[in-house]
Amino acid sequence: MATTRSPLVLLGGLVAVAFVPLFAMWLVIADVGTLVYFFAFALYFIVAHVVLPGWVYLDANGRGSDAPLTWTGITFLLPFVGFVAYYFLGRPDAPYEAGANAGVR
Repeated sequence: MATTRSPLVLLGGLVAVAFVPLFAMWLVIADVGTLVYFFAFALYFIVAHVVLPGWVYLDANGRGSDAPLTWTGITFLLPFVGFVAYYFLGRPDAPYEAGANAGVR
């Protein structure tokens, strides 16, 4: 039975699949520059492909947007461009509503 934590477990597994080979590469090369690259890429990936799309989805849902998944997908595929486009073009003027009835009008 799926739980609310299942997406987080799946995301953690996908991140591990992406970063374990990079970390193994660093262990073989043992270069500090490669380690810096590894951590910089990890930070970019977390911010651009997890935090920004997550914020867009929560904001679009809370403001009652007609297409929260579309904006989230655009922000995931084009991280910073999609975020700016959502912020200036797709963000509804409605105030943000938190809670169980967010986005339901």
